[in-house]
Amino acid sequence: MTPTVLMFANNPPQPPRGGATPPLLAIDSLTAYNLRVSRLLAQSRREGGQLALLWVEVAVLAPPERLPSDEERESLIHTASQRLRNRVRSADEVQRVGEHSFAVLLLNAGSDEAALVEQRLLQTLRGAYGMDGQRLQMAVRIGTAVFPEDGRQGAELAEAARRQLA
Repeated sequence: MTPTVLMFANNPPQPPRGGATPPLLAIDSLTAYNLRVSRLLAQSRREGGQLALLWVEVAVLAPPERLPSDEERESLIHTASQRLRNRVRSADEVQRVGEHSFAVLLLNAGSDEAALVEQRLLQTLRGAYGMDGQRLQMAVRIGTAVFPEDGRQGAELAEAARRQLA
């Protein structure tokens, strides 16, 4: 079984429009991911706040005669991660989980805020992607879970959000 690769940006600054987005930082284990989410959940508990998790799954849509190479596919997924990070607040976190999934953690956000961000991200990610003079599209599914209603631990929230994928 291939280990899951976890990557995330820790409170990434919002780059100026047209500017470069800072690279994602690698997290080398599921333990490290759970530790980060646990810290955010503890902060939410102390402050009596909420935390929303948007689980985002993406897939490149391409005609059979023009399937992207692994390198091209990775480039498109990286572009999608930049779009995600550019459409959330600087205090929020975008984490890449595995090959085609992202966990977007919205700090101090409940279900109403998560629904607004979900719509914004769907519009952003479903846009066209240019590659070698061609325009490709992404299939996007997003599920939402909110602490504490849908789970009290990171793994519970992720599972609840994946069950809501639409």
